[in-house]
Amino acid sequence: MSTLSYPFPYLTAGLFGSALLMTIPTVGASSDSGCPKFEETSHGSGMPLSKEAKPATTYCVEAHRYSKNEQAKRPKGNVSSQRKDHLSQNESWDETQGFTLNDALGLPSWVTLTMEERVRYEGYATPWIKGNQSGQYAVPIQTVVWGEAWLTDEFRLGAEFWDARQYGSSNPDALNNSIVNAGNFSQIYGAYLGRNVFDSHLDSETKAGQMIMDLGSHRLFGYSSYRNVQTNQFVGVQNRIREESGEWDLLTFAVIPENILPNTSVALLHNNVVWNRPQTDTYYTGFMVTKSIMKDTLSELYLFYLSEGPTNPLERKLYTTGFRVNKSPKKGEYDFELETIGQTGSARISSTANIESVGSVMQHVSGGYTFNLPWDPRLLLQWDYSSSHFDSLYSTTSFEYGPNDILGFFTRNNLNTPGYHIYLEPDHNISIMVANRFWWLADSGSTMGWAAAKLVDTSGKSGSYLGQTWELNVRWNALDNVQFQAGMQILMKGQFALYAPGAPTDHSNVDFFYTATEFHF
Repeated sequence: MSTLSYPFPYLTAGLFGSALLMTIPTVGASSDSGCPKFEETSHGSGMPLSKEAKPATTYCVEAHRYSKNEQAKRPKGNVSSQRKDHLSQNESWDETQGFTLNDALGLPSWVTLTMEERVRYEGYATPWIKGNQSGQYAVPIQTVVWGEAWLTDEFRLGAEFWDARQYGSSNPDALNNSIVNAGNFSQIYGAYLGRNVFDSHLDSETKAGQMIMDLGSHRLFGYSSYRNVQTNQFVGVQNRIREESGEWDLLTFAVIPENILPNTSVALLHNNVVWNRPQTDTYYTGFMVTKSIMKDTLSELYLFYLSEGPTNPLERKLYTTGFRVNKSPKKGEYDFELETIGQTGSARISSTANIESVGSVMQHVSGGYTFNLPWDPRLLLQWDYSSSHFDSLYSTTSFEYGPNDILGFFTRNNLNTPGYHIYLEPDHNISIMVANRFWWLADSGSTMGWAAAKLVDTSGKSGSYLGQTWELNVRWNALDNVQFQAGMQILMKGQFALYAPGAPTDHSNVDFFYTATEFHF
């Protein structure tokens, strides 16, 4: 019997339970599903292009930010803690819900409180990972409560409680801490914001505590709207200095990454509550400068340094530097994005390997056009190249490469991949995304091979072609507080995926699909 036949009772129960939440005013639901909606058009360390820059809706799955219809209903949600930029006074979406917890509880204007829940079913039947004989399915459920209070005009406190669980997993050994992290605080922080500091025409914001970081293009730091757990959690301090007109922005940070727990199959399967803990011998520091270079065009320059001690299996000591130029999409205009990243230092490829020197690059080039037509179609052409052993640090891939969690076909490592995306908006509450990409290994004989599938052929005899993927995502904002989402990704296996040593003998396409119900208050 197909592995996809078992979980439908869980799916039915989950959707029914979510429907019941509509009748309970104090329960919310997640605005987090397969697309990273509500991000700003120009992300660079959270800074908009200028004070006049418009917030943007984003398209599934975690697609490029695209500002189109400012009247679209956009939930507030837990991601306010990243997406609402107090320093620039730019909100990432309109708070248009008919019902909010703030209103229901009669909270004062200096307090913000949201609650969200998402129930999702996801699964596939054909194995593609080395050693697997069948597909997988799971029912991830995510509940998030976020609050922020301004104690003075300058000082605020914030906290985010994140409960991510799964039920009915078909393969407990495949569970990881990007799917399960029950009963933890993902953020507890204090922030001080100063305007026109010392009459310098500079604004400054300092944040300290536990926080999620989301910078630039997401290719090194990324908040993943698809994942059940936000794994890029840090403890430390960051500061931003911004010129009043928004022409430039400087971000600096010094943080310690957190270990997301639990990390054993049994504990993950039973959704055990284990407090996350900072890594004891690791620190991460760096800066990013964001500057407006012309209308609707941002540039970024950055340098990050990650140092891990011997208790970490990879013991990475990596310098990562890069630059990015990005022109925002607008109707009737061309847009583009160019990002080049270089990396040097040392690391292991596994806990049993020797420490080796690292020298790698990652290149992204894309160009798009938004047609002045009904449904506002946008075509985006893309090409990514990641050399063998490139480490994308704390990034997210789903906005470019497709859904992760139990899937995650590809990471930014040893890849050469051209492709295209098509975006449509038939109605301001409906968005559609279609994507097609082709995948090759950058180095067919690399010891990294196809990392996500754990397939390696250092002889190079299996070739380099992994296959092509097709992706579809549809999102419907049915009501102010309720969204539905459905999507799929199909991998048509290429030579390497079919014949590399240890490759699954089932040569069928991998057909992955998911459905999600989201509530937010």
